[in-house]
Amino acid sequence: MPDEAAVPLVAVVEDDDPSRAAIGRILQAGGFEPALFSSAEAFMAAPLRRRPVCLVLDVHLGGKSGIELQGDLRRAGSVLPIIFTTGHHGDVIRRRAEQNGCLAFLLKPFNAETLLALLRTIGREPAC
Repeated sequence: MPDEAAVPLVAVVEDDDPSRAAIGRILQAGGFEPALFSSAEAFMAAPLRRRPVCLVLDVHLGGKSGIELQGDLRRAGSVLPIIFTTGHHGDVIRRRAEQNGCLAFLLKPFNAETLLALLRTIGREPAC
C-alpha cells in the first residue's frame, strides 16, 4: 500500500453530485487522492489533514462562486494552483480567473486525460 503522504491530494469543489463523483474517480484513477466538497463554504470550513497540490473548482456554485472563492484565497495569500471547470463559457469570467492566476480553465465536459496532464505539471509538492 502506498504511503498516504506520497499520494498528492487534490481538492475538488463542485456542487453537481454526479460531476463531483466523476472527477473524484478520474483523480483516483490518475494516482491522486481527491478531497471532495459540494460548496466553497464546505471547502473553507474543512480541516484538511494536509495541503492539496491543486484545487479543481467549478465556476458556478450554489453559494459563493468559484471566482469569489479564488479571490478569497488570493487575498489570504494562498498560491494554491486552481483549475477552473465550467459548463458555461464566458470570456469575462475566464479573464477574471486568469487575472487572479488560475492554472487552467476547462469547459465541461472535459477530457479526463487533459485534467490529469495539467495536474502532473504541478508536480508532487504542495504549492501553498
